[in-house]
Amino acid sequence: MRGALLAFLLVLPARAARDGEGWAWRDSTTPHFLIKHQASWLPAGFSMGAERVHSRLRMDLGMFSPWMAKEKINLFIYADNESFLKGEFAPPKWSNGLAIYERKAVAMPTMKDPRKMLQVMAHETTHLLFDSYWKEVHREPPSWINEGLAMLEEADSPDRPETSNWYQQMAYADPKRFADLETFFLVSPTKDLHDNQTAVAEWYVQAYSVTHFLLRKHSRLQFKSLCTQLRDGKPVAEALWLTYRYKKVSDLDKKWRAWLNDPMHKRRVAALAGDARKGVDESVVGKSGGLKSSSFKNFTTGFAKPAKPPESE
Repeated sequence: MRGALLAFLLVLPARAARDGEGWAWRDSTTPHFLIKHQASWLPAGFSMGAERVHSRLRMDLGMFSPWMAKEKINLFIYADNESFLKGEFAPPKWSNGLAIYERKAVAMPTMKDPRKMLQVMAHETTHLLFDSYWKEVHREPPSWINEGLAMLEEADSPDRPETSNWYQQMAYADPKRFADLETFFLVSPTKDLHDNQTAVAEWYVQAYSVTHFLLRKHSRLQFKSLCTQLRDGKPVAEALWLTYRYKKVSDLDKKWRAWLNDPMHKRRVAALAGDARKGVDESVVGKSGGLKSSSFKNFTTGFAKPAKPPESE
């Protein structure tokens, strides 16, 4: 099987038009990606890693984007962060990745850590695949579920969520600092919280945690049904009742917080590292277990570039 996969991962260098910074794009292809990269070669193991990410994403996102099984996703790998920021997609300065729906593409810079590159790729590819489901009816997904799902898919495996920094941050966060879900579901971090970095940190970890609970602690079918109800314009409370049988948002709030308070989260992180604090991202989680304020870039790897409005017929 591995030999067959390696046979498909052909690196096909090709000269292409230079971009505004004078870089020539080179092409590589895998079974599910067309990769344009400015460096002569991709980081070691990136192609294989990208295919593993695709296989993992297909488990959760194939129900939203069945096209991912047959259509290739375009990856633009810039030589460095500077060329990425100055490239044709014009991302904001805090971004280190973005999804471009109209081109079925993800763009990102080359990074020193290939594992971080794969996490960013997984995050942005999730945005691309999940957003495509909503854009079929010219809608945008709610911020909390869009970001929560993208963070969830950064983990190496759904069976080992404790390897994710987001899970570690969740395990050591104070649940009392999280907003009640009635309020939380109405918040957009970029619009409502951008000037309050502590609130941004708490919102992102809460988005990860709530989405984790709804998807991993229930069935995929229920999660898909929830998204369908929301996409059809149902209020969150009604969508939760129709799919999870929570009579009120407050009922979900109680169940989620009970799960969040389970000490098994800290035990899983402790078992992973051999030390309850080792391996936790100290740039976001303070020694007291609270979330520290930091730059917006620490809480999102990028953004989905808005699609152009449909042309009138």
